Amino acid sequence: MSEKQFCHLNALIIDDDAFMRSIITKTLQRLNLGRVESVASGEEALTLLEDADSHFDILLVDLLMPGMDGIELLRHLAEHEYQGGVLLFSGADSKVLKAAVNVARARYLNVLGSLQKPVTVDALTYYLTHYQSYFRSRHTVSGGSLLNTSELRQGLSDGHLTLFYQPQVDMKTEAVVGVEALARWKHPQHGLLGPGAFVPLAEESNLVGDFTTAVIAQAIDQMQKWKQKQLNLQVAINISSSSISILDLPHLLEHYCQHHKVEASRITLEITETQVGQDMVTMLEVLTRIKLKGLGLSIDDFGTGYSSLERLQRIPFDELKIDGSFVHGSNRDQAARAIFDSSAALGKQLGMSIVAEGVENQDDWDYAAKLGCDIAQGFYIAQPMAPEDFEDWLKRREAAKE
Repeated sequence: MSEKQFCHLNALIIDDDAFMRSIITKTLQRLNLGRVESVASGEEALTLLEDADSHFDILLVDLLMPGMDGIELLRHLAEHEYQGGVLLFSGADSKVLKAAVNVARARYLNVLGSLQKPVTVDALTYYLTHYQSYFRSRHTVSGGSLLNTSELRQGLSDGHLTLFYQPQVDMKTEAVVGVEALARWKHPQHGLLGPGAFVPLAEESNLVGDFTTAVIAQAIDQMQKWKQKQLNLQVAINISSSSISILDLPHLLEHYCQHHKVEASRITLEITETQVGQDMVTMLEVLTRIKLKGLGLSIDDFGTGYSSLERLQRIPFDELKIDGSFVHGSNRDQAARAIFDSSAALGKQLGMSIVAEGVENQDDWDYAAKLGCDIAQGFYIAQPMAPEDFEDWLKRREAAKE
């Protein structure tokens, strides 16, 4: 490992245990981080983060603290729109840590994962490397609102919305069969921002229709460009809960497909499990009409919500995408493994294609293959990339096979 690998990163440790703060501080200093600071409470952390000169790339948050505990701190971080990475740690059992990770993700925080005490240098190295992969070419800031409604509206017109693409691989042939389109925002001051910085704002400010149109238009336009280069890929597009109630959505999709001469069957719309059941009648109408237009439907982040079998049966899903929190590390996490196993079995019984997302290492790949998953997606294969970077990556991958 290069001594300078993490020298540009600043970390803040939040733990009421002085001895533990000292241990983690020394461990991070051994890894040559640029700056390491620590505080004894969530209140101190928030005060420090409000200082414009105190930029931290990563927060290491203990869950069990007197006064403001780690879970409450997550809520305040979300309200402050903290855009850096969050790593949770605790002496609590794995189920509590898993629940805390889900809370952080539900609040659109960039949670890297969780660690049980004692925290080791190998574990910290893994998550710091993970951070650098995920946030490469991305500037993050802590505290303060990055966008407002007028900026979002103007930015949609000015082309600030862009799409990155993460490859999806057939687990039997290891061929790249598709990509997932992931929205990013090109901010003039703060660089490339993730969806947590703008998707909630789009939904709150009634701009979700414009936002959805821009995502669909850009994804299908890219499909046309790839088709001209003989790249006939499946493309998965995430659709927010508000978008599913747009009655014109099926016509919009059909129009763009016909205009760009792109086969509708090559597009899959991903709807997260937590959205299933909201305004069920309208949702069922819109999604059924989308199926009639020839597009595919995927239920995303499966395992994080409470979909009933009746809902899965009523909505014509083709694909079940198992959330990465149950895929990564499932070989050593009994609770995650149980959910992964049952979800994969359920999808197979319903005749659905199974996608394992969050595949980050060989163990994750091997276990997903053992369960008979059809498609894999995750950092073990590749991170999300701009279109031109994806094309270069694909050429290198194909050349390596020859």
